[in-house]
Amino acid sequence: MEQAQERGYEAVVFFNEVIRQNPSNTIYVMPSALGDEHQTFIMDANGDTTLVMPHWGAPRVKASGEYNDVIVIKQEKGHHIKGTLQALSRYKGDKLGFDLSTVSAQMWYRIAKELGVSPSPEYDISDIVFKERSIKDEYEIEEICRAIEITETAFHILIEETKPGNNVHYMKKELDANMIELGAYEFSFDSSIGFIKGNNTDYLKHGDALSLDVGVRLETGYCSDMGRNWHVTWEKATEDYMDRAMQAQVDGINGIKPGMTGNQVLDHANELNRELGFKETVRTGHQIGLDVHDYTMPYSPSFGPIETDNQPLKPGMTLTYEPNRRDPKTNYRGHIEDIILVTKNGAECLNQMPYRITW
Repeated sequence: MEQAQERGYEAVVFFNEVIRQNPSNTIYVMPSALGDEHQTFIMDANGDTTLVMPHWGAPRVKASGEYNDVIVIKQEKGHHIKGTLQALSRYKGDKLGFDLSTVSAQMWYRIAKELGVSPSPEYDISDIVFKERSIKDEYEIEEICRAIEITETAFHILIEETKPGNNVHYMKKELDANMIELGAYEFSFDSSIGFIKGNNTDYLKHGDALSLDVGVRLETGYCSDMGRNWHVTWEKATEDYMDRAMQAQVDGINGIKPGMTGNQVLDHANELNRELGFKETVRTGHQIGLDVHDYTMPYSPSFGPIETDNQPLKPGMTLTYEPNRRDPKTNYRGHIEDIILVTKNGAECLNQMPYRITW
């Protein structure tokens, strides 16, 4: 709010329009937004807060005393607009800052017209929130670690039940079910189980090796994203591939330092790939937090070749590290992915699961 005041705004506005399509900036400033819809959250320079929300939850929210004012509406877009305009009527239109990352074009143009302001980017204060989100505090790191623990526990169950004859699609369904049973709110993306070397059927056979990409989202919004390789039954050729991939992962994470740019991390990953017999990769990882593919650029880079990745890493940033590793001689390919926390001295791997899981 202080940063918004420096731009001349007396209040800032966040929207949450559609259920289960919750904008992460709204969740960041108002965690109770997760799962709700037709909400508008306003806070002003005096420290007052107003929430526009559907009638079905209003009595509970009013009783909480969390907000100075609660405007009750029917659960419908037109009523959402009307209630928002009522909440904003106490402010001059040109003194309002909007997080335009949290609002649809339809809503923004309608609100701007009613307030008599131009629907231009100058009213956008989303960059303030993105900058705050790029550096994680202790609570956020704990939540990411909690999401990781659920993911790894479900994966351990999957490994124990891996055997020749299993159907890979049923394995994925069981994995998904176990993650919810263990406390996940939902999946951060659709998990996948793939074969490190070619298999033209859906059924596991002796000598197969598998690769997993999986993650969950907690009720607080924070996400995990991880990948591991494992044997169905041991085979020397795939063990050799896994050993080299494991070495590349460890050396790559150990090489990450604050002050490096995302593109420098990518360059180092490709240097390791060349040394260990893998093809070069075009990307190495991404930001993670309230979104599995978080977006706070340019305040936090991802690990890839685009211009906005040419920014320095800072302590408190969380990113995944997942360079693609394909052996051009055997065409073996797998997926190792960890979440790393940039620290003052380097990078800490937040994942606890070993790379050598079944051999």
